[in-house]
Amino acid sequence: MVHQLKISFNLITSRRNNKGESPIFCKLSFQNTYKTFSTGFYITPELWDRESQRMKGIADQAQLTNTKLQEVNLQFIRIEKQLYDEGKDITLAEVYSRYLGKTDEKSLCMVFEERISRMESLVGTEYTASTLQKFKEVYAHVRLFIREYTRQQDIPLKQLNYRFIQQFVEFLLGKRLKPITINKIIQRLRQMVLYAIRCDYLSRDPFIDHKPLKEKKQIVFLTAEELHKLESHIFHQRRLETVKQIYLFSVYTGLGYHEASILQPKHIQIGFDGKEWITITRLKTDKEVSIPLLPQAKAILSLFEASIEVQQGFLLPRISNQKINSYMKEIADVLGIEKKLTHHTARKTFASTILLYNGVPIEVVSQLLGHSDIKVTQKSYAQVVQKSISNHMNLLEMKLKQQ
Repeated sequence: MVHQLKISFNLITSRRNNKGESPIFCKLSFQNTYKTFSTGFYITPELWDRESQRMKGIADQAQLTNTKLQEVNLQFIRIEKQLYDEGKDITLAEVYSRYLGKTDEKSLCMVFEERISRMESLVGTEYTASTLQKFKEVYAHVRLFIREYTRQQDIPLKQLNYRFIQQFVEFLLGKRLKPITINKIIQRLRQMVLYAIRCDYLSRDPFIDHKPLKEKKQIVFLTAEELHKLESHIFHQRRLETVKQIYLFSVYTGLGYHEASILQPKHIQIGFDGKEWITITRLKTDKEVSIPLLPQAKAILSLFEASIEVQQGFLLPRISNQKINSYMKEIADVLGIEKKLTHHTARKTFASTILLYNGVPIEVVSQLLGHSDIKVTQKSYAQVVQKSISNHMNLLEMKLKQQ
């Protein structure tokens, strides 16, 4: 065959990034049509050889850049030959489409876009807006990884393998993300891959040999002493005192920020025991939870009976999670508590200091927290459970000695 596709590379010196580097563009010419696109490479203009269309020098960067440009060149030659062998018309649109991986064969980005589009139509029924946003963030990480590591815009599903996953993990580690965050990203990526398998887009699971990163998860919660210090301190600044009470309400109910912020009178119901219970559906698990309204929590609600929020139908002042976390940092500094306190640590304190340390069985704790599986509770609070057991064994020893 006679190669009719012309491939050239040009440095666009009119454009510069914050490092003073210019992008290398590729130009495809076929008959009377042409197309230009960025290769994703940036170099200092002085290092570009216009005649050879390559980077000057023998430094590692020059060799790597020139090798990648040669790979792009060879890839287009292979695509042109592939179309010729298949007896199909050679057009720039088809050549570039195959370069991007957009063929009849499904690609990873195509699966993401297909699934995310479906999720968008189900927000409010099967998915929450926050869940959709998390998958979009994972998709952004995947696209950036594909561009930086393969210099392409997409990757065919059949090219997904163990090596791809491990390189993606290393890429995320290079972004200084925590292991727990990376594991979540990989978990959501795998959901997309499993979707592709169920749709018969992919015949094998590339995650079979993958193992999650080891997480050094430290549960942050207030000890009984720290909780007493917080409860007994009166803040003269109204905003801090208000946030303190909002925080303490979740300490004695275990409600997350979302559930506490939307709490209304209809969520307070009389239970089988004749006492007041909070019955609400958790946003994260879509599971209904019932929590007894302890006297401490009830007293806090009475503090806000005359607030504007209550008049609008809510039981607690509505303050953004970001502001609550910011004010809790101030509160911790004032009290000398050297912990990063956020609204979520109130929920952890409820599970640890209020429930487990007072002998409440972990099965009950799991139910009150609204966890989807007791294994989640056991995994999250393993260290706390061990300390609780130790405390109970110490009490047992004392009783046995008295006998």
